[in-house]
Amino acid sequence: MSKNSVNDYSATADSNTDVGGISIAEGMLPSNVNNSLREIMSHTADWVAGTTALSTINIDGGAIDGVNIGANSAGTGAFSTATFADGSNSAPSISNTGDTDTGFYFSGADEVSLTTGGTQRLSVNSSGHLNHNGSASADIAPLTSATTITMDFDTGQNFSVTLSHNTTFANPTNINVGQSGSIIITQSSGSNTASFGSYFKFGGGTAPTLSTTASAVDRIDYFVVSASLIHAVVSINVS
Repeated sequence: MSKNSVNDYSATADSNTDVGGISIAEGMLPSNVNNSLREIMSHTADWVAGTTALSTINIDGGAIDGVNIGANSAGTGAFSTATFADGSNSAPSISNTGDTDTGFYFSGADEVSLTTGGTQRLSVNSSGHLNHNGSASADIAPLTSATTITMDFDTGQNFSVTLSHNTTFANPTNINVGQSGSIIITQSSGSNTASFGSYFKFGGGTAPTLSTTASAVDRIDYFVVSASLIHAVVSINVS
């Protein structure tokens, strides 16, 4: 095969008998020495510029400084694969130069882990099981009171609103099956009512009647069963 780029070069020296179609086999023309060197320099320049992408790269105990693995500075060439050593929780194989005990490592066969401060925090095994070593939380996304409130489940899983309207909590958008969370409803001056879209289903088949006193707090906990079914329970007058 003609050696038209650095990706075509062979690790077996005897297999490199041409450079870009210029013969470098035994008995080659003397002029081919100069021509082949020029061709190699051209291939190297293409590699440095990113015009020629490396098909694979193996980093074992070394580092690449100032290199964007995804693309070169012009946004063209890219490495298609990169191979790293296993690493460990205290010395992950993918880390920041100034924080070498935080990053990603390969904690077992077909398993990848995230470590921070030298402690394993997350792991995902070959079955897709996610193990979390620590606590988890989700922010509470604020909602604006209106006669209709439509939650976007892509923007949060916990929500809060201070009601100053009689409102309808419409069917949410971007519903994610398996998502769960809470909706905290606080009365402003009181007496505001709420109804719910058809996706919300409550125990006994009846939507709750919210507290109506000023500053009263109710909480609705929900679980998304399907793209059009949300199981919900309500805690009235949490105080």
